[in-house]
Amino acid sequence: MIDSAATGEPERVDAERLAARVLLTVAPLAASLALASALHPGTSPLLKVPATLALGTLGVLVAGGLRIRRILGTAVGSVSVISIVCVIVWFTGSPPGPGGSWPLLHAMALMVMVALACRWSPLREAAASGALSVLASAALGLPITGPSRGLWWEPVAVCAFWALPAVVGAGAGGYLRWLDARRVQAVRQARRAQRVQLAGDLHDFVAHDVSAMVVQVQAAQVLLRADPDEAARVLRRIESDGTRALASMDRTIRMLRELEYGAGPGRTTSPGASELPELIARYADSGAGPIELDMAPGLDRALHQEASTAVYRVVVEALTNVRRHARPGCPVTVELAGSAGSGIVLTVTDQGGDPGQAPRGLTGRRRGGGVGLTGLAERIEALGGVFSAGPVPPAGWRVRAELPAALLEPAP
Repeated sequence: MIDSAATGEPERVDAERLAARVLLTVAPLAASLALASALHPGTSPLLKVPATLALGTLGVLVAGGLRIRRILGTAVGSVSVISIVCVIVWFTGSPPGPGGSWPLLHAMALMVMVALACRWSPLREAAASGALSVLASAALGLPITGPSRGLWWEPVAVCAFWALPAVVGAGAGGYLRWLDARRVQAVRQARRAQRVQLAGDLHDFVAHDVSAMVVQVQAAQVLLRADPDEAARVLRRIESDGTRALASMDRTIRMLRELEYGAGPGRTTSPGASELPELIARYADSGAGPIELDMAPGLDRALHQEASTAVYRVVVEALTNVRRHARPGCPVTVELAGSAGSGIVLTVTDQGGDPGQAPRGLTGRRRGGGVGLTGLAERIEALGGVFSAGPVPPAGWRVRAELPAALLEPAP
């Protein structure tokens, strides 16, 4: 059974917060109105009423917060039109003198309201309410300074000067609106860049597993009749590689959903240098050929996360290229060394290529997105390192990545 008191608690707290906001907003405005009435008791109602309306509307808009943003532009435009009409009627009725504090309070309220409207209202409503507020603020210059007794251009100059508060308010609201747009655009671009990177990761990891599956399928076809037991073992490794490829796709899709909706069980980290022994073991078990890993003890744990992921990605891409371009069964050597003085050096070397073939990993690639050796070079260079890939006599290929020593964790 649901406790009614418990379900009503959030509503009660929200009501108390709203009442506190209304009190904190209305109290200073009411004090300002009382002070203006005490200082200028004989002010015309044509100035008192629109000033009171503007201050009251401002209090409601500030206290209402997000709930009434949709009516901001309409409210500010309506108050501005009423203000212009009242000032025109007051000015054409032979006013006795300045309007005292009421027009000043009115101008202050208009400045804040137009800032709110230009900040939160839709663009068209913000432009319309901003223009009307500038006209209303300009018209308030007449009751603030009183009727002009001099040249014809003096009222024009007065109105132009007193339009500045509304212009400043509109400019402040527009500037905050522009900052919001820039922030939204920056977030959108960052999300797009992360999606492209995740797509590149998916391509590279799945391509590695699929290439291993292709090699093992070819081996299974040969062994199917000669050695059924070995063929069965190869098929089990194919199943394992397929499951791993599906897991990579599932992980990427989950990360894309978390990126899109900002929620999820937690971000999944990419594999790093500590997974290199497992990667090398899978490569050896796939029958692609002998492979040797020479890694300095403890180096995998000493690498920063970005460097560790980059090292793993380089090895994955290099082994994928070996499967695609080198002769079957060629030996591969993976070396990872590093020190605080010389930095981190990774090399992947094989001696099994065809001297007449096109340079591996340099054809059929597109820039960016983490696909192929070009994407790896961009990733390594972004970390301040140097990447190179080229032939090794007589028919081999070497991939080399150098990373700065700053990517090594300090020794405890």
